[in-house]
Amino acid sequence: MELTISHNFTELNEYTLTQINAGSFWGVVGGVAQVIAGVGMIIGGAGLLAVPEPTTATKFGGAAAIIGGVAMIGGGIAQIASNL
Repeated sequence: MELTISHNFTELNEYTLTQINAGSFWGVVGGVAQVIAGVGMIIGGAGLLAVPEPTTATKFGGAAAIIGGVAMIGGGIAQIASNL
């Protein structure tokens, strides 16, 4: 980060300004959408496990959907936190 001081002001060059990540409203919206999608994956996975005569494929698919949903919720929460 290159800083120069002139006339009692700190000046940042254009490259340094592009490195500042202050978060955004759309980053928070994307994180919320990711959390909602994760909840949907968990519900879908539970639905696969609740099939009246589950096969091995539906058991593995349901477990994978639940694990993926939990991971997606964690990623969404991290995205929300980094954009606040």
